[in-house]
Amino acid sequence: MVRRVASTATDALFPARCVHCGRDGELICDRCLAGATRIDREASCRMCALPTDGVTLCGRCSTNPAPASSLIAVFAFDGAIRSAIHALKYDGLRSIAPALSEEMAARWGDRRKVPDATVPVPLHRSRLRARGYNQAELLARNVAAHTGAPLRTDLLRRVVDSPSQASAVGETERAARVRDAFKAGAAVDGLHILLIDDVATTGSTINSAAQTLLEAGAWGVSALVLAREL
Repeated sequence: MVRRVASTATDALFPARCVHCGRDGELICDRCLAGATRIDREASCRMCALPTDGVTLCGRCSTNPAPASSLIAVFAFDGAIRSAIHALKYDGLRSIAPALSEEMAARWGDRRKVPDATVPVPLHRSRLRARGYNQAELLARNVAAHTGAPLRTDLLRRVVDSPSQASAVGETERAARVRDAFKAGAAVDGLHILLIDDVATTGSTINSAAQTLLEAGAWGVSALVLAREL
């Protein structure tokens, strides 16, 4: 609670300044957004969002598909976007979330089928207490408003307080840390779920969450992240 109050007070007292270049006026300025590396949906793998040579699936996903039917990433995890995610996630700058999630909602666009639920990747309760908020939920709230798919935070829980993925070495360790880390609610049966997170590094966390939802009876899972590490 103290952390949340302090963050809100800081946002109110100090003028907006770009988290990457320091320019006054916006928390992430138009110039930095324009210069950020966007991931071309047509030139990336539909399932992992890594660059391809124009084919729908990369070689790995064609032989070993991920649980989520698709992963859409807006930006590469570098430059201004890395600075913005760091500010949101570690510096308590919650007020930057709407600008970032607008980019996510725009990338999702107008799909023929609106998902049944927008579900943020949850934090374990101990980490949520320490941080005071879930950055994925802040992003998901605005995405849900744009897509029309209701925000549901009751459909997925994190039951294992695994170590931070940032300290993991390699994909194998990342996958091991989040194995069986989530538990789904019974209400997911038959739902098409849009899973939201801030960043995908190897995709291990998204994959574990998606697998949990599918095993609980979800009809399908699509994933949308602000950034993908390339």
